[in-house]
Amino acid sequence: MTIKLLIADVDGTLVTKDKVLTSRTREAVARLRDSGVMFTLTSGRPPRGMAALVAPLGLTAPLAAFNGGMYVKPDLTTVLAQRILPPAIAGHAVDFMLQAGLDVWVYQGAGWFLRDRDAFRVARERSNVGFDPTVVGDLHGVLDGAIKIVGVSEDTARVARCEAELAVRLGAEASAARSTAYYLDVTHPEANKGMVVREAARLLSLPLEQIAVIGDMANDLPMLNTAGLGIAMGNASAEVQRSARHVTRTNEEDGFAHAVDVFILGQPPLARTKLGLPPRARACLFGVDGVLTQTASLHARAWKQLCDYYLRQRARSSGQPFIPFDLVRDYSRCFDGRPSLEGIHMFLDARGIELPESTVHALNDRKGELLVELLRQERVETYEGAVRYVQAARAEGLRTAAVSASRHGAEMLRSAGIVDLFDARLEATPPPELYLAAARALGVTCDEAVLFDDTPAGVAAARAAHFAYVIGVDRLGQPSGLRRHGADLEVTDPAALLSTFQG
Repeated sequence: MTIKLLIADVDGTLVTKDKVLTSRTREAVARLRDSGVMFTLTSGRPPRGMAALVAPLGLTAPLAAFNGGMYVKPDLTTVLAQRILPPAIAGHAVDFMLQAGLDVWVYQGAGWFLRDRDAFRVARERSNVGFDPTVVGDLHGVLDGAIKIVGVSEDTARVARCEAELAVRLGAEASAARSTAYYLDVTHPEANKGMVVREAARLLSLPLEQIAVIGDMANDLPMLNTAGLGIAMGNASAEVQRSARHVTRTNEEDGFAHAVDVFILGQPPLARTKLGLPPRARACLFGVDGVLTQTASLHARAWKQLCDYYLRQRARSSGQPFIPFDLVRDYSRCFDGRPSLEGIHMFLDARGIELPESTVHALNDRKGELLVELLRQERVETYEGAVRYVQAARAEGLRTAAVSASRHGAEMLRSAGIVDLFDARLEATPPPELYLAAARALGVTCDEAVLFDDTPAGVAAARAAHFAYVIGVDRLGQPSGLRRHGADLEVTDPAALLSTFQG
């Protein structure tokens, strides 16, 4: 994935809790620029509130103020687009938040209006945005042209309750989302950070997959789910971290700079290592079936023995014709790349057969027995390139694990004669638990581990678990959807990484 633009949230992400722009952050943005990656900001702040950041960061791309309510050039006065709240909706939001006990602020393009200059968080906001508010007796008089309305309270539980209820009341007319635990922002429904990413793609003529974003709050979720690469701060909530591709350090630990160096500039092709992996990688996990071993034909034959036996018995008892299992069509359509039980159900459905779940499980157990018999009779063939890559990884000091959702992964490794190439061997557990257990067994964290897998489900599970890098292995050399499910890279064989990134 080639990243051409990084969009960063400001508060809680780019700056520290004391609103400091650290030297490491400034240097990281300079490295982005030197590497040809554009950089810009999105924030709930008004345009004037980002004035202190433009020059130190050398910003040249459009900025998104008010969480996307206004797009401006770096001069902060040239408006490229804006989304204003309808006055009636703005009035309803103001009345609701006042009745709920929240202080209320109203923002227009260049103005900030409130009722009490000495209220909670006003002094802090004045410091953040760099200009003074205007005190008015009636907020309804400044709602024409309002871009953002903020409810403020030190009672964070009250703010959360208001968010939930106001979101229901506003429906499709406006958006209500907390930008911090103390602030509830009401904006035009299209003034959200998902639209920030789409507007940046339009303005800069970039595909979404070439845009990376980084944020920390729930209002950053739309952009994390829209951009090609989403990064959550270490100080983000569990919900935000689950939605991100990667999780960096906190904003007090220069998490932004760490994310730039590790997740943006630290990935191939910008970081060429002997193994074609990010420099942070300390361990590799390899799927047994399809990545390391050529077991598809054995699985297909075991399924054929099982299904033909059952279908023949059924034909005799019912008087219906016996239609044998097709090694190519039935296996590829129902079983290849799927969990065994799912495959059985799909095959039975295709044949119009309904069985009790206990019978389905009994058939699955018998298939396992037939597979073991075949493994004892024949030596499992390996993919030579994958074995060569495992050996290269071990030579570079990386730890290795073989993982299989099947109960017979270890037997396959023994049959293939490669069991000694792995520091850990785990099986009979579905992902992502399988991958997490393997990382623990190797003594590494997920963001230090790389997974090689040939199934969309396995790739998606590793991405959700925030593995450092996920490599999809497409043995057929055809579009397989592995990239769409979260693979950072798709290869026909792991050995391709050795030839690509060496030399």
